[in-house]
Amino acid sequence: AVVSTQSAITAGIKLKNRIKTSRYFALLGGYVFGCFTFASNSMWFFPWLMSDSPLTIMGMEGIDPMIIGTCMTFASGITCVIITAFGYRNFHLRVMGSETKANFHQREDDFQRRLNLYRCTDSVEVGFSDDYYGDKIKDLTDYRYWVRVQQIKLENSQRAKEMAPK
Repeated sequence: AVVSTQSAITAGIKLKNRIKTSRYFALLGGYVFGCFTFASNSMWFFPWLMSDSPLTIMGMEGIDPMIIGTCMTFASGITCVIITAFGYRNFHLRVMGSETKANFHQREDDFQRRLNLYRCTDSVEVGFSDDYYGDKIKDLTDYRYWVRVQQIKLENSQRAKEMAPK
């Protein structure tokens, strides 16, 4: 039972990390796609960007059209990153298949159940550096360390309750 528990935790963490890594690459691809798409089509939609005469915008004279085009290109890249970020997780799980999606949700629920089982909630040692939700867990070693830290906090909390005057 211990080996299957460890392999289940490890498999769930690996799947979660794989989804995060592929999401970062998708966001980068969305940025490049947005910049490239705007830069290649801007001459048809905004022909004034290709002029050589300075522009006057909101009372400011002498603005180079290429500066505005560059800013608009970066803005379109950031817009594509935002669109990709909102729709990526559902799209990725849909592409991976329903079995993987069910396994992911099942493993995530199991992982959160295990975290809730070991989480110390009555500790006085809570600080900003605490990994209360287990976000920093990347592999089985980090999980074991997190569980041990929570057990130490629980022991300290119980010891403090015993020593408190009644």
